Amino acid sequence: MGRFTLYIYSGFFLFLLILFLYILVPFFRPIVWGIVASIVFYPLYEIFKKKIKNGNLASFFVVSIVFFLMIIPLSIIIILTTQQFILFSVKVLNFFQTHSIDYYINSIKENPYIKENWDKFAPLINYLQSEEFRNALIGTVNKVLTYIGNQLRSYVYAVGTGIFHVFVFMLTLFFLLRDGEKIFNEIKKLTPLKEEDKEEVFKTIYITLLSVIYGTVGTAIAQSIVSFIGYSLAGIKFSLLWSILTFFAAFIPPFGAAFVWVPLDIYTFATKGIKEGIILLIWGTLFISTMDNIVRPLVMKKGIKLPYVALFFATIGGLIQFGFVGIFIGPIILSTLLSAIKLYEKRVISNT
Repeated sequence: MGRFTLYIYSGFFLFLLILFLYILVPFFRPIVWGIVASIVFYPLYEIFKKKIKNGNLASFFVVSIVFFLMIIPLSIIIILTTQQFILFSVKVLNFFQTHSIDYYINSIKENPYIKENWDKFAPLINYLQSEEFRNALIGTVNKVLTYIGNQLRSYVYAVGTGIFHVFVFMLTLFFLLRDGEKIFNEIKKLTPLKEEDKEEVFKTIYITLLSVIYGTVGTAIAQSIVSFIGYSLAGIKFSLLWSILTFFAAFIPPFGAAFVWVPLDIYTFATKGIKEGIILLIWGTLFISTMDNIVRPLVMKKGIKLPYVALFFATIGGLIQFGFVGIFIGPIILSTLLSAIKLYEKRVISNT
């Protein structure tokens, strides 16, 4: 094949690849989730395949397990959380319709701890009574209520889209489990690198993905469960909703779950009293936040060493650009980039 013909063929191939990827854009998130799940559950698929000697049945059994043990429980949790979110939104709206800011500030003043330490809290109370704070609060409340209204209006559409995405996810998972090894081998063949370099790159991606799944996700699940118990003990309403928010906050460095439980603890001190506030403070410090230092080392046998600042921006940037699935995509892109830099140093710089 001549060089000109090679360029034409490469350009045409690249054009078709971009066009195909563009077609897949509406299914991007469920497909990525399918890829992630196929990597996680592939060992289980291999066990079934050895037992029943049939790839289709083995893949079907794994997808069925994922559906009944993950999809259905998650759907129930989402429904319950949505109900609590609606009730919470209605309660917030009713509160601001029936109470003035002065009423709420006066209730804070009546707190025994605030009274005993009035000199310390006087500047804060004076700021809360200022016009500047009132305007900022009203503006924030209006934005929140507008957002809540938009989310509730799009809820029906989101349910329909979610059902379709679940179908795409399960379809992707089925075929990736069944044909994943063939697809992976084809990708390796098409990768224009030396065999040892291919192994290094794909190994880095694999380790990164497993580290994020078993380390970060495992820690977030543990923190959400523990936080639900703590919020319930402290008598906080809508505990399920706050524990779900704690789950998502756990992915955000550097403070993680503390982004949720610390403001809730401050609110508990101000409205419920010292006893409930101390309970949540102790629980949050000893169990919720400490869980990050207990679960993560246990579930991450082989960790990834990435620069903290770069990992922070990769995680947050991935979350903003791609949604929750970006938590996986961001670190994978970063680790792949660092691997490419190492290969460049090894193959190009060292040979010049």
